[in-house]
Amino acid sequence: MRSKVASAFGQGVTAPAHYTQPTVDTAELAADFDSPATMKAAWGSGPVGSDRPMDCGTAKYDGIVIGTVQASGSDATVPVVLYENNKGGAAEVSVTVDPASGVIKGTACGGAPSPADFPGVAPLAAYYGAVLTDDQSVVDNKSHPYFTSAFASWTGDGDYNTDECGQSGPDRWIVALTGTTSAASTWDFAPGPVMTVPDPTEPAMPTGFTSTLAVDLGSAKISRVTCGRAYPPVLGSNPKTADYAQQLLDYYRVAAQQKSLGVDAEAAIRPFFVSDAAFTKAWGSTGAVPLLCAKKVPLSVAVADGTSPTTSGTQTTLHMVTWPDWHPDVPGQEASKFTAVFDTKTMKIASITCTK
Repeated sequence: MRSKVASAFGQGVTAPAHYTQPTVDTAELAADFDSPATMKAAWGSGPVGSDRPMDCGTAKYDGIVIGTVQASGSDATVPVVLYENNKGGAAEVSVTVDPASGVIKGTACGGAPSPADFPGVAPLAAYYGAVLTDDQSVVDNKSHPYFTSAFASWTGDGDYNTDECGQSGPDRWIVALTGTTSAASTWDFAPGPVMTVPDPTEPAMPTGFTSTLAVDLGSAKISRVTCGRAYPPVLGSNPKTADYAQQLLDYYRVAAQQKSLGVDAEAAIRPFFVSDAAFTKAWGSTGAVPLLCAKKVPLSVAVADGTSPTTSGTQTTLHMVTWPDWHPDVPGQEASKFTAVFDTKTMKIASITCTK
């Protein structure tokens, strides 16, 4: 439900000077509210950058922080604070949402933002706010003062900036709190717009948040940023087993890649097996990097080219490969090969067997 809140406020973002102001997606905006009347009351009628009722005095902003969803009778409320670069607004916005659909039912302006509603946000605002202003003293600082030493020395896929989730700086930053322990806070993260309505021109594009991050509360530093593929695939009404399997195993691959940063890859993939026994067998018999049959975490996993799924009864078998680099598609250079058997009724993994 936080995706609707992120999308609605994201439509009102004022782009930094070195970015083009995004065009408001009216279809998406309408889908974020429970009625046209609610949207008009919250959104107002002025242009982006004007003083909207839902902005509670922060007319210009490019950062959005969404706190924990809280039950409120038959509804739910979500605290929001808006940032211009790294400076937070003076008021905390309270957004009422429908718990089932997530659509916005109303907004209200409160008092000063409560730090307890947004634990760990300080290093996020400081770093991403500076990135938005193109502050080179931060962007080019190789000591990574806003990151833990473990994350600062970590190397990711190589196809994006590990701290920004893109080849260039983001045009906005949006985070939504997912959980807090005594040691860390975890957040959904978006370096750009959050959409909840599928784009008919790009139906494969995911909706909602696609990335995550974490903050070490002890050091007040960012300890992990997981760019894209941070969540397992969502089952559609008519899932294609090959596409689903590839996305699921890539989700696990990303989790395994960030094991040193505190991600529990085993817990992430276990629920996607037909049984604990099936998981235990596959986990213990598939190599140094379990389930991927590889000596070290590969940079891509895919259905092998030139192969097709075979189905027998309620089970579909797929031939999978991993690559040490981003899918070079050069025969003989695969990091590993394996077969993955899926139960087609539940779309859960029945077995994984290494073949190379």
